[in-house]
Amino acid sequence: MRLMLDDTFTYGGWALGLIAVGVWLWLARRAVPSFESFVRGFDDELGLSATPEERAHCARWYQVRQAAMALTAVAALCLSIGFAIPD
Repeated sequence: MRLMLDDTFTYGGWALGLIAVGVWLWLARRAVPSFESFVRGFDDELGLSATPEERAHCARWYQVRQAAMALTAVAALCLSIGFAIPD
């Protein structure tokens, strides 16, 4: 039973870590703005003229970033538990 618990945490942590890396790479690829949005960002730095749809879009991306951070933390926790259980 102990061996199975160790393997579950270790390999589960590796799997979650790989998923987290994929999410972070996807977020990094999406973070590069187009030239138009880059210029528009300088025109309205505080986002005061943003429409409700643009605010909702930013809020969704914030939730995705939070989920990526949580997934990374859970993967690190699972790996640390898996490595801490003696073989």
